[in-house]
Amino acid sequence: MNTMPSELQTAKTFFLVSGIINILAFFGWGTSTIVGGAFSCGIGCLMGILPVINIISCIMDFIAYNKLNTLNRTGTYDTMQTASVFQIVTIVTGNVISFIFGILNLNNIGSESSKTFLRERGIY
Repeated sequence: MNTMPSELQTAKTFFLVSGIINILAFFGWGTSTIVGGAFSCGIGCLMGILPVINIISCIMDFIAYNKLNTLNRTGTYDTMQTASVFQIVTIVTGNVISFIFGILNLNNIGSESSKTFLRERGIY
């Protein structure tokens, strides 16, 4: 089996789109935290955890995308699984799209054809 299964192609696209959305959410929440903190005498800075969640998810999304794009690094499945979990956690920041992508990615990478492909390539 030389071609990537459609589930992994879809997951790769979802990781890329989710990474872009998460970086936009990071800038939005980061700006809100700074402005809110300045106008509320620091109380708005308590929301500072939200941009952190988005940037972590963004980084994990791009790492998973890169591993799926090159298909030459071990631990690809674990990275995709971790990135998908972080996508689900972004629902806390109001990022519904990444939340849905995370659920779909967990379903896609859990298929037997995806696991078999990764095992055959030696990068499971």
